[in-house]
Amino acid sequence: MSTPERKEYIRVKRRNQTFFIPTSPSDSFAYVKEEICKALGGDDDSIDPKLMRLYIDNKNDGGDADAGKETKKAIPDAALLSDHNVKNDDIIILEMDES
Repeated sequence: MSTPERKEYIRVKRRNQTFFIPTSPSDSFAYVKEEICKALGGDDDSIDPKLMRLYIDNKNDGGDADAGKETKKAIPDAALLSDHNVKNDDIIILEMDES
């Protein structure tokens, strides 16, 4: 009998919203964006994942929440959660490009 891959959760935060997304270390950030679209109740036409920017939350290091804001880089869609050492219950920040 095969055991299904154990799913973990990451927290995706945007303004006053938090989404709990089931993931595994081999999932890509593109997959995370797709799951965010589903959580927002959107279909393929209403929310464009290309307008989403995902960042690793660095607030847990005890630093200022705005420190280094100018130098942060969005995580590429093709990157895997394991590439960025994202583990169960880690926080990812979501920003939407309003253009």
